[in-house]
Amino acid sequence: MTDSTENRTSYSGPAVAASLSLLLAFLTLMITHHISRLTPTLDKWVHGYGYWIPGSRGSGPDGSIGSYSGKETLALGVWLGSWLILHFLWRRQDLALQAWTRLFVIGLAMITLGFFHPLADPIVLFIASWFGLP
Repeated sequence: MTDSTENRTSYSGPAVAASLSLLLAFLTLMITHHISRLTPTLDKWVHGYGYWIPGSRGSGPDGSIGSYSGKETLALGVWLGSWLILHFLWRRQDLALQAWTRLFVIGLAMITLGFFHPLADPIVLFIASWFGLP
């Protein structure tokens, strides 16, 4: 009789799916942050996704967290949705973890730099000009 643990294979796909979904959520947070800074209308649009969060419209002693609630809601949705989809697609895949780790670290560094306004603002304004935004 063989032990069932001897025949089990560990796949790297779920780990890549989990980390890629985190990266996509972080990217969503960065993009929605820059979108909400372009015009008050876009800020209201992003804020609209987070009205359900307590304190998003408050005027009490702690004030209001404003459009940050929408940014977090959108990032949470992208994180959970992409994790579920990618996990389902890659649950039995064996992907190259060494290559993925390099890509993940590079992606994380690039997204982090995207939050640094002196670097990101010229790019954001250039892209916004394509869409006729100020």
